[in-house]
Amino acid sequence: MKTLLTRTASGIVFVVLMVGAILWCPYSFAALFSIILVGTLNEYFNITAGKRETGSAKVSAKWLVIVLSLIVYLRSWLLSSPPAAGLPDMDHLAIAFFQVLMRLRDTNLPMNALVPGLVFVVFAYELFTKSENPFANIGWNVTAIFWILVPLILTNQLYFQHGGAFLIAMFALIWIYDSASYACGSLLGKHPMFARISPKKTVEGLIGGVIFTCLFAYFFNRCPELGIYSNLEWIAIALVVIVSATFGDLVESLLKRSLDIKDSGSIMPGHGGFLDRFDAYLFAVPFVFATLWMIGQARNMMLIFDYLNK
Repeated sequence: MKTLLTRTASGIVFVVLMVGAILWCPYSFAALFSIILVGTLNEYFNITAGKRETGSAKVSAKWLVIVLSLIVYLRSWLLSSPPAAGLPDMDHLAIAFFQVLMRLRDTNLPMNALVPGLVFVVFAYELFTKSENPFANIGWNVTAIFWILVPLILTNQLYFQHGGAFLIAMFALIWIYDSASYACGSLLGKHPMFARISPKKTVEGLIGGVIFTCLFAYFFNRCPELGIYSNLEWIAIALVVIVSATFGDLVESLLKRSLDIKDSGSIMPGHGGFLDRFDAYLFAVPFVFATLWMIGQARNMMLIFDYLNK
């Protein structure tokens, strides 16, 4: 009972902090996800330390990746955000130049150049470690970049293109699915879904989670901030979240099982660490991003067909 109360209380605090930071302002959003980035990367490097060789380099791969990832993330946030408001009039050349820099924004730059650049820094770093298994180290480090940094860069674009309410809705879908799956699995679960990796997850829990999550998603467009998508589009988004979040959770379970650990950390009492809390979200972001793009393309095609049929 005490464990349940602790888990519930920490869960409520977690939700309040997440929702408050996302909705308050872009700066609180950036601060929140910077903490998530650094905390998740730190946990990842801590739990995988036994699988990597430290080598003889003066700067550890852990802090190299964390610091450069934070720089890339913040640069992504700056490029994704709207031009700064309230700048002074262009009375001087210096001010004009500053305004040009603030407004020439290539939101694809982090994914097209900065992330690949960071990956090759990781490759080059191993030249100085004198490690006997350099490509094993490279594999662990590059995994951190693509598993943690890339989804958070895409989160910046989701936030500024679709709004904080959409991000909260996405988290809500994951939380509803997780809670409904746990409840249905505890009450009705008999058939393990992936016994080798996560014995407690059941087919009954999965089905219950899908039903409840889609029911909630169907009514999301009643919210003015979320009304840009129809009921069916929200169900499609929910199904993408469900599938990707399930695999995200299983992948993290696979990592923990391979490392023989129970939790990735202990940042939240009763819930584990950063990776335990955001494994589903990190896996879901790229697929949701792609789904929104496909919905946009489908709408464009419909507009073309309507125009040609006039």
